Formats: sequence, structure tokens, C-alpha cells
Amino acid sequence: MRLWKWTGGLTGIAVLVGIGVGVVVGAPVADGVDRYFSSNKFCAQTCHVMEATVAVELAESAHGTTISGVVPQCKDCHVSEDLIGAYIDHIKGTRELYANLILGIDTVEEFEEVRFDAANRVRMHLVNNDSENCRSCHVMEKIKPERVRGQRQHAEAQEKNITCIVCHYDLVHKETALSEEFDAIVSSY
Repeated sequence: MRLWKWTGGLTGIAVLVGIGVGVVVGAPVADGVDRYFSSNKFCAQTCHVMEATVAVELAESAHGTTISGVVPQCKDCHVSEDLIGAYIDHIKGTRELYANLILGIDTVEEFEEVRFDAANRVRMHLVNNDSENCRSCHVMEKIKPERVRGQRQHAEAQEKNITCIVCHYDLVHKETALSEEFDAIVSSY
């Protein structure tokens, strides 16, 4: 009887049941949608320009040819791990659809014309979130570069809290010029 009064009767109970069903059905659907739109199949193969440029660059990079056999997917670097953040990233990613469908960027040459801005956008995002996506796989304290120079640089990066992207800005994709804004950040260390 208390539940009946607390919910406001039949309508309140119906609303609670509806919310419960929505959560039980909605959460797996939302997760499935996120998994699809975060997959390499969607990211790299839906758009011919991506398949012919950045997907090839990833496959041929140090990340794509690791001796450990662990190969990151597009989402590991470009999509937040949490579902809300992932959806925000997907919404931001619609700019790529706009570029392809509305602006007609569908050749490698046309993509190269906008690569600088795209690279800068990602670099600045990683600066602003302290290379969160890098740190989801890599533990700075566990990284042991082979060369003495790399060991010194990593020790300095830990000491000065230098974020990953400041040094590793062309690690996976084709070398791209630095914007003045990003270059100023790199130069500040």
C-alpha cells in the first residue's frame, strides 16, 4: 500500500516500470551502437578516404606492427572509454560525415588539404585531456625506452608532467606540420 501511495497510484507504477524496461533494453542498445560506431570497420572502412590514408598509416606504424601483437583500434585513440564521453566524441565525429557528404572530401588529395586542421584538432584534444587515451593503455612509469636519450626524455616527462602528445605527435599517422598553437605548447617544455 505504501508503494501505491508513494508512486501516486497506477500511473506512477507504470512510469517506474517503463523506466526500468527502458534502462534494461536501452543500455545494451546504446552500448551496441557505440561499439559499432567505434569499430575499425565503421571508422576506417566506411569512408574510402580514411581507408586509403589514416587506416594504412595505423597499420604500418609502430602501433600497427607491434611485436607484442597488441594492435590498438581507431577508438582506442579517438573515442572516450566511458559511454557518455564516447557519444560526445561520436557527435563531434559527425564533422567527418559533413566533410565527406556536404563538402565532398572524398579523394586522398582533398583529404590532404584538410589533414592539418584535423591533426591539430586531435593534438589539442589530447593536450587538453592530458593524453587520456594514451594513458588508458600505457603506464608512464612502466615505459622503459631502449635508448639512453629516450630514458632521459621519459624521466623528464614524468618529472615535468609532460603529456604524451607533446613528444609523440606524429607517432601513428603521416607527419603533419604543427600549428602555431601546438608548437608553442611543445616549445614551452
